[in-house]
Amino acid sequence: MYEMWAEHDPAGSPPTVVWHVVTKNDSSTSLCGRFLEPAQRVAPAGDGGESAGPDRYCDPCLITVREAMAAAAQ
Repeated sequence: MYEMWAEHDPAGSPPTVVWHVVTKNDSSTSLCGRFLEPAQRVAPAGDGGESAGPDRYCDPCLITVREAMAAAAQ
């Protein structure tokens, strides 16, 4: 099972949250190679309150997960 990491996406307008997949052997790095700075981690609003915008998912991280799952299924 993979862990997901949310952080604010500075490129998003309005502000959005981007989700990365954490590497299994190093919790400070995502599968796309991004260093995951603990101070940048956010807890997305899930209480039904006002939303800042839609969440995004890191495409390179998800492609790596998909390839690993496909290889395991073979």
